[in-house]
Amino acid sequence: MKRMIVGILILLATAALYFLWKGHVFDNFTVARIEVFLLQFGRAAPLVYIALLAVSVVISQIPNVPLAIAAGMLFGTFYGGLYSIIGGMLGALACFTIARFLGVAFLKKIFGKIPVFSDQCKETHLGLLIFLTRLIPTFSFDLISYCSGLTNIRTRTFLLATLLGMTPMTFLFAHLGRVIMVQSSTTLILNGVILALFFLAPFLVYKYNIFNLNKYIEFK
Repeated sequence: MKRMIVGILILLATAALYFLWKGHVFDNFTVARIEVFLLQFGRAAPLVYIALLAVSVVISQIPNVPLAIAAGMLFGTFYGGLYSIIGGMLGALACFTIARFLGVAFLKKIFGKIPVFSDQCKETHLGLLIFLTRLIPTFSFDLISYCSGLTNIRTRTFLLATLLGMTPMTFLFAHLGRVIMVQSSTTLILNGVILALFFLAPFLVYKYNIFNLNKYIEFK
């Protein structure tokens, strides 16, 4: 069953990459280019966007921030955020499943050193750590998803922690995209300041070991 799931995920990712390559999306991977690409699908655009975002989580080299902003521009704050959450959750689940099946050796071949959760962590503690690293993205989204699959945490706990942690930042990116469309300079500046604080927070958390994350997550 696990082999079949991983096989399906690989096939879907391969198909998605083919259509993205055929659509020349990677030639200029900007918010504007993504918007043009999605508009051609009409009513199916939300489904295409969700699939694209899920693939961007599985494949680390594809940046997902431009996608989240483009979603806000196209679908609005609420639906853009909602579609981003669905795509992000599907991508996170795919990473989690792949890591659980293929193991640590596979991840090290791709990423080199990876963040590993301490063996001291119980499930509740793991869930809290995942929530914190989603809420304040000290480590990349995909890496945490992959590395969570190497632990004994239950899938539902992982998904709940991921959902709660990623929601604020996801809607913030969608709202930023919507504000860009409205072109309100005051609101745009305010959103930019909030976004800058979100990007500054991981640096402060890592440097000053806030939440004591360095004790429970280390690179190996």
